[in-house]
Order: sequence, then C-alpha cells, then structure tokens
Amino acid sequence: MGRILNLPDLGSEDLNIQARLYYRLSAGLIVLSLIFVILTPFLAPPLTQRALIIAGVVVPASLCVLWLVRRKKLRYAAVFFVSLLWLIVTLASVTAGGISAPVTLGYVIVILIGVLTFKKRPYFIVGICALAVVLMALAQMTGVVTQTVEYSPVARAIIYVFFFVVAGLLQSITAMNTQQLLVKSRENEARYRSLLENIPATIYINSLQPEAPTTYVSPQVEKILGYPRRAFTDDPLFWTKILHPDDAALVKQQSRRTSESLEPFSMEYRVIAKENRVVWLKDDALLVYDENGKPLYWLGVWTDITSLKQVEDEQADLVHGLTKRTIQLQTAADVARAATSILDINDLLPSVVELIRDHFEYYYVGMFLIDEAGEWAVLRAASGEMGRQMLEMGHRLKLEDSSMVGWCIKHKQARIALDVGEDAVRFVNPLLPLTRSEIALPLIAHGNVIGAMTIQSEKPAAFSRVDITALQAMADLVANALENARLFTERVGLNKELESQNEELERFTYTVSHDLRSPLVTIRGFLGYLRQDVSSGDMTRFDHDLNRIASAVDKMQTLLNELLELSRIGRIANPPEAIPFGELVREAVELLSGPLEAGKIRMEINGAFPMVLVDRLRVAEVLQNLISNAIKFMGDQPNPVIEIGAAGTDADGKPILYIRDNGVGIDPKYHDRIFGLFNRLDPSIEGTGIGLTLVKRIVEIHGGRIWLDSELGRGATFYFTLPIPEPKI
Repeated sequence: MGRILNLPDLGSEDLNIQARLYYRLSAGLIVLSLIFVILTPFLAPPLTQRALIIAGVVVPASLCVLWLVRRKKLRYAAVFFVSLLWLIVTLASVTAGGISAPVTLGYVIVILIGVLTFKKRPYFIVGICALAVVLMALAQMTGVVTQTVEYSPVARAIIYVFFFVVAGLLQSITAMNTQQLLVKSRENEARYRSLLENIPATIYINSLQPEAPTTYVSPQVEKILGYPRRAFTDDPLFWTKILHPDDAALVKQQSRRTSESLEPFSMEYRVIAKENRVVWLKDDALLVYDENGKPLYWLGVWTDITSLKQVEDEQADLVHGLTKRTIQLQTAADVARAATSILDINDLLPSVVELIRDHFEYYYVGMFLIDEAGEWAVLRAASGEMGRQMLEMGHRLKLEDSSMVGWCIKHKQARIALDVGEDAVRFVNPLLPLTRSEIALPLIAHGNVIGAMTIQSEKPAAFSRVDITALQAMADLVANALENARLFTERVGLNKELESQNEELERFTYTVSHDLRSPLVTIRGFLGYLRQDVSSGDMTRFDHDLNRIASAVDKMQTLLNELLELSRIGRIANPPEAIPFGELVREAVELLSGPLEAGKIRMEINGAFPMVLVDRLRVAEVLQNLISNAIKFMGDQPNPVIEIGAAGTDADGKPILYIRDNGVGIDPKYHDRIFGLFNRLDPSIEGTGIGLTLVKRIVEIHGGRIWLDSELGRGATFYFTLPIPEPKI
C-alpha cells in the first residue's frame, strides 16, 4: 500500500503535475468516502447500506487509479476514474428514485473531475452527464423510474455536505494545480528568457505570409548584428533589407519556395550588419503546428558563423596555396626537363610557354628576346591565337620604360601590374583586351639580361610575391636553357662550319694544286719551246709561245685574286649603310652593259625595291656575279631575258630579292653543290668555280640567306634576303 501511495517520478514535469492531480483526487475521495461511511450510521441510518456500497466501489477504484498512475497510464486512469464515478452516480440516482434523488448532484462532481482530467474534451463529459439527467427525468416522468428511498432532511443535508466538501476539495486541488502550473510557467519563462539571452544565436519568429515578416526576434540580435530588436518588429521585412546584395535574390527565392512547400528552411548567407560589417548567418527554421496540426508560424535560429567562414576561407586559401605551390613545382620540373632535353630555341620557347599557360591556366604567356642591336625586345614565342597573330606581325617592344617588358629588361627586375588600368608603365595591347593583371620577369643568364617573360591573367591581383619567386625561378631556368641552347647551336654551327671548311680546304688544296699546276706545266713546256725558237730564229713561233705563257700567267693571277677576295670576306668589311636596292641594281647593270649588249639580253627590272642596310661594295659583287652567271649560262636561248625583282618578305621581315634568267637551268640534284667552292658544273665554260661561293658568303655575312629554284632547260632563279634599316620612331 505504501508503494502505491508514494508518488513516483514519471520523467516529465508535466506528467508529474498531472499525476499529483490524480493522487490528490483519489486520496481525497478515499478519505471522504470513509468519513461518509463512518458518519452515516449515526446521522442517517437509512443510508448506511448505500454509503457502504459507494465506499466499497470508490475506494478500490481510487486505489486502481493510483496503480495506473504509477504505471504511467494516465489516460487510462482518467477514463477509468471518470467513467466509474459517472456509473456510480447514475446507478445511485436510478435506484434512489431518479432525478429527485440528492445523489444526482454527483454529476456536478463528475463534470468537475472530468474537466480537470480531460483538458482536451471536457464538453464530452458535460454532454454525457446532461444526457443521463435528461433520460432519467424522462424515465421518472413516464413511471419507468420511481422514488424508492425517502430522504430525511438530515440525510439530504449529509449528502449535500458530502458533495459540497468534494466540490471544495476539487476547487482546492484545482487551485493547487493551477498554482503549480503558474510557478512552472514562470520558471520555464525565466529559463527560456535566460536561454534566449545567453545562447550565441538569435531566435526569431516569422509569420506564414509569403515574404515571412518577422513578429519576434530575441535580444541576441543586437550583439550579432548591432541592430535593435524593434528594427525587426517595427519593420517586419527589415530582415530582407539587410541581405547582402550578392545573396539577396537566392535567399528570397529559397524563402518563397519554403513557404509554399512548408519544408524546413536551412541556408547560409551574408547580411550587412551595423557599421557595414558583413556577417555570415546560418539560418535554420521549421514550421510550428498547433494541437490540431494547423501551421502557426516559422520558428528559426540565426547563428553567427562568420568566424567559421573565416576559418574555412583560411583553410581554402591554404589548400589553394599548397595546390598552387605544387603546380609551380611541377611546372618548374617540367620546364627544367624541357630545358635539358630541348636544345633548339625555336622548339624550347613554345614548349615552355604552353607548359606555363596550361599548368596555371593563364590568359596569355609570351617570351621576348633582345635583338642583336640591343634596342628591341622581339616576341619569339606566345600562347593562343592572339600570340600567333602577334608572332606573324613581328611584335616587338622598345627597351624603355614605356612597357612592362621593356621596364623589367632595362631595370633587371620583375614588375607586377595588379590592375592594368592603373599602371602607367604597361603597354596596352589591343589583341589582349581581357588582361586584368600582368607580371613581367627578366630572363637573366650569367648576369646578363637576354629577354623577358610576360604572363597575363583575366583576374585582377592574380600575382603575389610568392608567385614572383616561383615564376622568376622558372624564368631563370628558361634563361639558362636559352644560353645553353645558344651555346649548343653555336657549337653545332661551328662544327658544321669546321666540317664545311675542312671539305672546302680539301677541295681548295686539290683545285689549287691542280689549277695552278696546269699553268705551270704550260709555262714550263713553252719555256722549252722558246729556247728552240730563239735557237732557230723563228720569231713568229716565239711570239705565239710567249702569248701562251702570258695567258697561263693571267689565269694564275685571276685564280689567286679570287681566292684572296674570298678570304677577305668576313675579315675586312665596310660599315653598312642604308641604300636603295634599286640603285645597286642600276649600277650593276651599267657595269655589265657590254656583255649584256653582246649577248642581246633584255633586262627587266620589276617592282619597287626596298632600302637595304648593307656593305655597298660587297652587295655590288653579289649582283655582278649573279648577273654574270646568268649571261654565261644563257645557252642558245633566242630571246634571252634577265629579270631582277622583289618577292615580299621572309618570317624575319627581311625583303626577298631575286635574279631570274631563262637560260639552260640547273638540274635539281646539283642545287646543294652549286654554292660550294670550285664546284663548276660545266668545265667547258670559263670560270674558277668561286663566284657563287663568294655570293653565298657575302649574303650570309649580312645575316641573309640565298637559295635556288631551277630545272634543266627552264632557266634559274636565285633568291636572297638582305637586312633593312630600323624604322625611325
């Protein structure tokens, strides 16, 4: 019995309050029932039996209710308790004579207890009690129920007092329960207020309207955003007005979608706090429903995640930095690999440009090298279609402070333009309109600047000091690779030149020994004839033999003069001067007018000729040799023609000049030999075989090149290039 009467902890304050209500009701009814049973025999003996019956039912029923409460079956306890009391009152009323019996007043007690226990459906209890009274009245009126018990005034008084006491008990219990609930509510309110004011987040309530206006916001909003609470309640849409411009549209769209779907809202976005601070908020909201499942409002939480976002940004920056550093190291390794494996400058530079651009995804990468005069930085390799166009245009920049490339070469240090619109030094290139930042790095090899590398990005402030260090290291690798490639190219060229000179020397030795021996043999033989002529006195024969000796001496003299002239090329040179090429052509044609007229050869001088920067005397020799060759190898052409003209420019911007004839032509298999020393394809034609070798060396000394286009019977065309003067700025 003690275990039943002791109130257990049901794990919830609300359940404990309800359980205490049932305990008090049950205990009160047990005590009152026992008092009623004890007093009835003395005060109203006729009611003793009925009192015992009622007490015999109420006491066990109350104990059963206590047992159900301990089992946490509060709903079953309420239903059982109220139903049993209703049944007792109904049976007692019916057996005592119907509605006129005093016990009918017990329905009031049943209703009061029902209201206390059935908070959600008290009208049902009222209804069944009222129905019982009405039916009982009808039954009494029709005679179905008759009065069987006569109540004395004392009996009636006892019954009424009993019910009055029970009603008072219920009122007392109700007051106690209400007081407990009020205290509990105040405690909860205090805890809730303390929670709202101390948690590092803002609680808010928004109505169900599409734009979700704010109806409540907790005090913490002032600490997080700096705005007073009334700013949100006075203007319910204030929260939409402080959204960050970049996030506003997306947040409003998500809010409307959530309002339509009634799904929980969760989003991270930025707002503009007081003093224009940018605050990151994590917004989580869910719909609150009433007891009947009807949505009431949105309850949400704003959590300040600015610090978390800063940490995330720092981590992202760290990861980005590590990734970028890894790419830089990988690119440096690839550049170093290319630098050691590619020894041709024309292959190395494009490879490096594409490596850097592809690895870093830059907008543009270009490589400039200083020209021989040391006045211009000439573009040698560039990325993308724009780079191809600039290479075709022969893009170059003056070595002065008017461009990033010129500045970095002149000052031997890198230069960054984080915002190209604000850098006065930067050269604006219309072919690169999307450039927003640029870095120019000098190419330094063995302490000497040989060029520059330019890297451009579509993003502003795309380069940092760390980037300068990494990219400068790559630039140094490229510079050293270029120097190594240059040395390798020079060595290969020197080896080829040495091989060529050795071959030439062998041919020279053979030819000289052969060509000089032949006149000497002639001279030696005819000296013997001279003795015979003198002895015989044959002066006619003497003059003939003497002329043969003189002819042999002239041949030796011509050969020695041409060999001497060939040896002087490259050692003895006149300063180059800017000359109209047409003037040189006219002089050469005038000097050779005799052979031209003798051969009835028509000269055609076509087109406008450029200015050339050359050694006047040497280039005159080139023209004279080529025209003389054309005259010699005209053959039996009935309408001999020699044409001199210009045919555009080569890849380096040098003019292409040509001398064309319609003579016998040259078999293509001899094209490679034609410029060799002493290579005479037709020994029957007078000559030393040195002329074209002389021409080739003069052209190459000027930085040009010469080549041949010819077939047998179709004439020959000799093309060659010469330098031009630098344009005046």
